Amino acid sequence: MKMIPLEKIRISSQNIRVDEPFGDDEDQALVENIGSYGVLQPVIVKPVGDMYELTAGRRRLLSARESGLTEIPCVVKDVDDEEAMYISLIENIHRKDVDPVTLGRAVNQVLKREGISPGKLAKKIGKSKQTIHNWLYTLDLSPAMQREVQCGTVPLRDALKVVSMKLTPEVEDALAEEARVDGLEVFKRSLDRIAAEEEKRGAPKGLIITRINWGFESSEYEALKRRAEAEGIDVSEYCQKVLTDHIKQL
Repeated sequence: MKMIPLEKIRISSQNIRVDEPFGDDEDQALVENIGSYGVLQPVIVKPVGDMYELTAGRRRLLSARESGLTEIPCVVKDVDDEEAMYISLIENIHRKDVDPVTLGRAVNQVLKREGISPGKLAKKIGKSKQTIHNWLYTLDLSPAMQREVQCGTVPLRDALKVVSMKLTPEVEDALAEEARVDGLEVFKRSLDRIAAEEEKRGAPKGLIITRINWGFESSEYEALKRRAEAEGIDVSEYCQKVLTDHIKQL
């Protein structure tokens, strides 16, 4: 570890949060903390000529600058761009305060840069394929709903239910506002009411509805999802197709 002047460090383009804004309440709290106690955990940098590029520790670096420090403790690792990107991703995954939407954006960025599948990425970072998919699913939420997930108002499990219902952005925004103002239990009741109404509207007279709840992280759901993706349709359409084909063979 060595102390390096802040003026000699720039944020690497491989840092998965390089374009995110800085300055919210949590960032300002970190600025004050670092101003009082200094940077307790070193950042990771790699040498580039007579400068250094930050690989991991973006918030600590920006907070150190904001608090008026002139140098910061660093661990110097001479890594290539791919390694730098994975170091940045893994650091964010293991942060206790990181939310699934932020992780979804980070994972999506890595998938696009590397051109690999979620399954291969899961193996590289030691996470299940379903966990990777769940983070990515949050990106299908409206911006307002994403903010409530990021704030912790709406848990991931309920957010995934919203995704599966394929609601309009306007309905999602209204639900997000309800969660923020009235709380989680009111939000859940509204979500259940909407689901019941949609099920009732979509059920022709005489139709028997059977609910199978395996959960998003079950092997059964994952198997259904793989087969649906192979057909180019969603899970509900695939289930309907399988049932229809089976009935025709009776």
